[in-house]
Amino acid sequence: MEPMNIRHQRSICRGPAAVLMLTLLLSGVCLAREKKDFIQFTNGDRMTCEIINLEKGYLYVKLEYVDGTVALDWSKITRVESAQGFVFADKAGRRYTGTPANADAEESPKELRIRVTGPSASEVVPGKEVVQMDRTDNTFWQNLHGGLDTGLNFAKQQSRTQYSFQANALYQRTKWSASLDYQSSFSGGGDISNLRNDVKLTGARQLRSPRNYYLGLAEFLQSDEQQLNLRTTVGGAIGHVFSSSNSAFVAGFGGVVWNREHYSSNATVGRSGDSAEIVLGTQFNFFHFKKTDILATTSVYPSMTDPGRVRFDLNTSVKLRIAKDLYWKFGYYLNYDNHPPQSAPGTDYGSTSSLGWTF
Repeated sequence: MEPMNIRHQRSICRGPAAVLMLTLLLSGVCLAREKKDFIQFTNGDRMTCEIINLEKGYLYVKLEYVDGTVALDWSKITRVESAQGFVFADKAGRRYTGTPANADAEESPKELRIRVTGPSASEVVPGKEVVQMDRTDNTFWQNLHGGLDTGLNFAKQQSRTQYSFQANALYQRTKWSASLDYQSSFSGGGDISNLRNDVKLTGARQLRSPRNYYLGLAEFLQSDEQQLNLRTTVGGAIGHVFSSSNSAFVAGFGGVVWNREHYSSNATVGRSGDSAEIVLGTQFNFFHFKKTDILATTSVYPSMTDPGRVRFDLNTSVKLRIAKDLYWKFGYYLNYDNHPPQSAPGTDYGSTSSLGWTF
């Protein structure tokens, strides 16, 4: 039986917690918009709803009589009207803030043309050029997107176990964004075990030209396979968006980073632990019918202080949506160093298969 003072303290703790939960729930209700936005489709059908956002070729809306959000094919929409504020982005990277209305006076237009009316001016944007649409009243949590996925395999031979966990988060604003990616994998059986942890922090800021951006990055890698206790990489780069549409995103960047390495006591290192490197990277993201998402990122690091040394990183993944926010993910990573310590391998690679959830 618990002492009276402990039970009393727990009852006190529940009070503020309940009040906090109630406040959060009520605030969510108060921030909800009225479902008075208007949409018309190519076949003439019309819909009154609450527009949430446009992402990867699909407009997400809420309906009065449906639980959750509904995804609508953006290419099948010919009319969008709302009294609420949104931020629009087109294929060229330009951004517009204002309320959307139809730019054509006809009752049933054949092609979507949006008039974005802002505080001081208005712009007419063809619907096929719009690739992103977000509400201006979004809270911090509504601007935060990401996913979690994990996988576990076990083989009787040598009682071998393989485990993987990945998490990613993206905070998106009109002119800048910040992201966090974490990957962890473990494989072990018998007398052999390998652990790998990789953390990447990235911040991007759009420059005056809408297709160009400044990139700040930091990465922390630990790999038993490469006898690497910790590799810290910090630097900056300038990037360019080559393509941004409702089916693909392609970008590249180049810059300079500082690299600091700490190897295990078993590694024979014939160089300093600090070095300056050039970084050249690319990102390819292809998506189709909101069910398939293919992502590939590459980075090459030619050393400036250790001539002849080159590092290469590759991360690829394929996500297959299986139900609402659940997906199945297949991933592959590769780390290559042409000048590793004498007793350590120059290559570390692996593949994962996992179940994930997006938020």
